[in-house]
Amino acid sequence: MPKRSMKKVPQEPCAVDPGSSAPAAGSPDAQRLRRENEALRKELAGVLANALENEKIWRHFAAIERILFRTRELDRLIEELLREIKDRFLSGLLVLYLCHPEALERFFQSEARTSREIDSGTWISPLDGESAHALFGSALKPVLFSTETDGCPSILTGSGATLRSAALIPLKIGDIIFGALLLGSPDPARYNPEDGTDLLEQLGVNIALSMDNCLTYEKVRDFSVKDQLTGLFNFFQIHTILGKEFRKARRSGSALSVLVVDFNFVHDWDEFESGMEVLKHAVRLLADILPKEGCFMGRYGSDEFLIVLPGVPEDEAREVIPHISSTLRKSPYREGNTAILITTAIGVGALSERTTGAQDLVDSACAELCDLKLRHAPAGEQV
Repeated sequence: MPKRSMKKVPQEPCAVDPGSSAPAAGSPDAQRLRRENEALRKELAGVLANALENEKIWRHFAAIERILFRTRELDRLIEELLREIKDRFLSGLLVLYLCHPEALERFFQSEARTSREIDSGTWISPLDGESAHALFGSALKPVLFSTETDGCPSILTGSGATLRSAALIPLKIGDIIFGALLLGSPDPARYNPEDGTDLLEQLGVNIALSMDNCLTYEKVRDFSVKDQLTGLFNFFQIHTILGKEFRKARRSGSALSVLVVDFNFVHDWDEFESGMEVLKHAVRLLADILPKEGCFMGRYGSDEFLIVLPGVPEDEAREVIPHISSTLRKSPYREGNTAILITTAIGVGALSERTTGAQDLVDSACAELCDLKLRHAPAGEQV
């Protein structure tokens, strides 16, 4: 049977459905979709880049915050912290403004008077309390500046820094303001006012908490190293100080002397209700005579006190003895119609080639003191 040939029936071209999801190549819809897809890819790449950058920043903050718990010495902590922040954030200018009176007094006495550059572009600077409250009194969050504005505190005179953007981070806990941290940059895009400040705020709070912890530790330590009656160093602490000064003098070859001062009262001050005030009066007189810096005084016994004089040779230490005795003798403690006269016996110990340890200085001064008492004691009275 012969094969029957099939006749091809011509097909009409299909019309493109306007709602179809597969537009023809080169059509306006296809071009539009390609543009949208490209924009989405770029947006996704930007999101991923931001996520990676945020993770990097978070790791920087985590490393910085670990420093806050390494030491209770605030001055040392702050310097290490500022260097770490400068290295990690490549800040053009980094300034720690301090306004807390106790923090300045205990840890930053020189910075309370003038600014100090601890590294290139890294400063510690005082900020008066009034300015601090004006800047941060009601501010709870950091402030970002895109250009130099009046809202940004004036930068250190002569620092040579030109700020085009900055982050100002208040360091405060509740109503307690410790100061502020300024991160400055010559790049106007470095700190954008529209950026979030959550991590900066957390950093500011943690720094303030760390500063508060250091101050609290210092206050607690005072109770362990100070004599509660006189406020001077106690027996153990003054001996610790003497040991440190002895080692320092040995290394440097400098002089070191000690005085052991024994107070004697004409009346038995235990008979008076305010007997402790007699001793405090004598201590205040003695403290006023001695230099405010460069010497240490502690309670050595009931009425005995040890004075450590770094850098003072024996002859100079002896020169001050008549002045101490005269001042105390002329300044009795008065209560009502009674005057309690104060006299002193003072022994001196000084560093020499024969000195083998810090205790040798105290022993030498005590031996001289005992000899003085024996020579001046009334006949038949035991010392």
